[in-house]
Amino acid sequence: MKNIYKSLILVGFMICTLILPVEAAIGKGSTATLQGKLTVSAVKVTEIKATQAKCSFTVQGSPISEKGVCFSEGPNPTINNKKSMAPGNPPNSGTSIMSGLKASTTYYVKAYAKSGNEVFYGSEMNFKTAAATDPPKNSQNTGQKVESKPTKTK
Repeated sequence: MKNIYKSLILVGFMICTLILPVEAAIGKGSTATLQGKLTVSAVKVTEIKATQAKCSFTVQGSPISEKGVCFSEGPNPTINNKKSMAPGNPPNSGTSIMSGLKASTTYYVKAYAKSGNEVFYGSEMNFKTAAATDPPKNSQNTGQKVESKPTKTK
């Protein structure tokens, strides 16, 4: 009988110390943030111009609170350097446009994703922006001929 009372007291103590404070915090409008393990992979940097470039990436895992790329002129960029966030949809991939870049400059870029307060980074890549007068590198329009429409004359 004493063991049953001890067990009930222990269960009551656990409820009071673990469950009630969480319910009270949530009831007051606070939010509990779940934190997960994410895997981030940068896929490629494309449409490299003198002052901007695109980077596509994938994220595996959840929950994802923010995603994008961070970049700098030196190795090992973090979100404390420059960053470009990607839209939330689709949730497990994204494309970010890095703008405000300098012409003919090497940049280092990593894709990142946040879950709760933790930041997960992909592998570092680097690229060199085009010279101010160069056409875009790796553009999706490379090799396509642009034709103008003839105008009608009366």
